[in-house]
Amino acid sequence: MGTIFNMKFSLVFLLQTLLSQSFLFSQLSVMDQVTDTVRCLDNKGQSYAFYEPAQYNDKKSWPVILIFDPSARGRTGVTAFLEAGKKYGFILACSNNSRNGPQGENFIAAAAMLHDIEGRFNIDQQRIYAAGFSGGSRFAMSLAVKDKRIAGVIGCGAGLPNDVNKHPAGNSCFLYYGLAGTSDMNYLEMHDLPDFFSNKTMVTSYLRTFSGGHQWPDSDLIADAVEWLVLQAMNRKVIPADQTFISYFENKTQNLITSQLTAGNKFDALRYMRFAARDFQGTTFASRMTQLLTDSEKSAEFRTENRKWDKMAGIEMGRREKYFKYQNEILKSVSIPDSASVWWEKEIRSLLRLRDKGSPENSQMASRVLNFISILSYEQGASYFRYQLYPQAAFLFEICTLSDSENQYNYYNLARSLAGSGKTKEAVDALSAAISHGFNSKETVESDPSFMKIRDDSGFKALIIKMK
Repeated sequence: MGTIFNMKFSLVFLLQTLLSQSFLFSQLSVMDQVTDTVRCLDNKGQSYAFYEPAQYNDKKSWPVILIFDPSARGRTGVTAFLEAGKKYGFILACSNNSRNGPQGENFIAAAAMLHDIEGRFNIDQQRIYAAGFSGGSRFAMSLAVKDKRIAGVIGCGAGLPNDVNKHPAGNSCFLYYGLAGTSDMNYLEMHDLPDFFSNKTMVTSYLRTFSGGHQWPDSDLIADAVEWLVLQAMNRKVIPADQTFISYFENKTQNLITSQLTAGNKFDALRYMRFAARDFQGTTFASRMTQLLTDSEKSAEFRTENRKWDKMAGIEMGRREKYFKYQNEILKSVSIPDSASVWWEKEIRSLLRLRDKGSPENSQMASRVLNFISILSYEQGASYFRYQLYPQAAFLFEICTLSDSENQYNYYNLARSLAGSGKTKEAVDALSAAISHGFNSKETVESDPSFMKIRDDSGFKALIIKMK
């Protein structure tokens, strides 16, 4: 009787285990596809978007990239890396919890995500990487500083963590690949990172710039970053050297340098030469790059480019400091004078002229400063709006409409703030501008309590009818 009971118990237990495993793994993606939500087994409040390579099997270990988006958009982060993940067999995971803000919660999200993946898959413990964009990029570096298992970081659009205690130290030795758009407000910061790493840490770094603003880079740029991590894993003998891949990457690097020289971007070309001489050390290609670099650095043209860069960087930093200081002084006032809006209009018109008609270097600089003004004003405006300080919020969102005039949400936020201030006509005008720039969510407007004071206005009702 006991034997029969034990057999029944064993069968029931086995069936329950199989059913449980079936449920747990049903959360995961079909191989080679993105799953939006995988809930962590040991922490149901944490989840992540996920990609499992088509060729995955448990017989070998696999590299993984932990990704962090500033707005907790898991699919967005995984999609950015998808092409590279498919090509080079990386497991990809992007937290649905980690976002801009205090980093304490982000460390919890990262730990839960990594622990969950390690419980499900055979992970290469020497090839665990972190990546992120904007605030997610800063957090990815913080994670590498805190968790020594992180072998490398791909940082997009932002560099060092805001907390100096989370900066890399002298003994930090992870890999770092930075990506920065030439119109990104954080471009100068990213540009200075390689020198910071080489002077103060043991981090091996690379910086790739591209034409663009503050955004997730295109998938081909992300693929370049992942390929660099693969090359460094070969250089560090973590994985076997693949001569076919090395030759492919040499040719790709040569083409990048040639394209920069052809386009007149000598400053960037020289930077890529330096990285090539280091990354392909001991090869004929590295020797050729070293000689080309030496000859280039001796040229008068190189010294001229250096002086131009230093002058431009100084002007940019000076403008940013001026705008930051002026903004804070105005916001400390009892009330915002009309002259403040006039001052901003004049300054932004000057920057727009420089962006549209200046030299390439000055045009990019003006774009970065306009981006800085827009982000600064948005973040401050959102904070004032949360505390129901609507006049200050309206002032700040008006600046956003000047510095980033094509963004529909700048006009929408301005309309909300004006409505909260009881300025009906101005709020309706701003909402109309939002609609003319592409805003078309009737449901959003009708459910927004900010418009409570102006719901009976005929102009407001007419705009509601216009929207879907």
